[in-house]
Amino acid sequence: MKTLLIVNEYAGKGKTKKRWPKLQRCLQKYGLQYEVHFTSKPKEAVEIARHAAEHYSHVIAVGGDGTVNEVVNGIAGRNTIFGVLPTGTGNDLARMLEIPQNLDSAVKKLGNRTEKQIDLMELNGMYIAGAVGIGFDGAIAEDINRTSWKKRAGTIGYVLSMLKLLVTFQPFTLHLEVDGRTAIFHNCWLVAIGNSKFYGGGMKICPDALHDDGWLDICVVHNMSRMELLKLFPSVFSGKHILHRNVLCLRGKVVQVLTDPVVPMHGDGEMVGPTPGKIMIHPRALNVMH
Repeated sequence: MKTLLIVNEYAGKGKTKKRWPKLQRCLQKYGLQYEVHFTSKPKEAVEIARHAAEHYSHVIAVGGDGTVNEVVNGIAGRNTIFGVLPTGTGNDLARMLEIPQNLDSAVKKLGNRTEKQIDLMELNGMYIAGAVGIGFDGAIAEDINRTSWKKRAGTIGYVLSMLKLLVTFQPFTLHLEVDGRTAIFHNCWLVAIGNSKFYGGGMKICPDALHDDGWLDICVVHNMSRMELLKLFPSVFSGKHILHRNVLCLRGKVVQVLTDPVVPMHGDGEMVGPTPGKIMIHPRALNVMH
């Protein structure tokens, strides 16, 4: 079994590079044989992973959710086994797969070579393992991606961008189609569509989402004031925001989103572009180590 580690040294506020020697010792300790490729620029991991899928049985992303997203897009639908060693700030996919944040424990777990298949979402041609955010959440991701220090700050950066955009973001009209059934929501703040319950560094935007059930979980936040939204925000860490009367939860296989005006969309924190968007589920599209 040939294994390639795709390492983003700049993940985790640049700490991955400093942690690499320790990670090497852990890999040696548990007898994992591997080759390594260090990324040097954004989106490079997609092509590295795509090429690696032809030559390696296992490809492991070493970094945060951005690195994970790139590697997943390189090997989705292939027989290659995917793994993650979390060294980023969010690490939501690792959290979903119950990979420990502690490097020694994470390497030990991957060393067991236990495998399973998980679902992937597709949004306008891009594969997403965790969650899609549209509207207010998409604007937050866009603001974070424009400001490098916020991206490195993890959940703190998310909260700061949220407070900034809470003042300026304008709610929109949402035309939502789920498996052929259409609904219109006025004064909509955001739509989140989850394959995983976790996003944004541990927030549970779709708390009932499962990564291997073949369903998309949908969360629509609408018809609330800015102050109500601010008061609601802390409850997203426990998933209790779904108890609010103006938070609607749905499930489906294919979701189409049209908004007026257009709003930003992200997948696992990576910008996908403005609406409209078509999201579908691909059951068991990724083989993973867990």
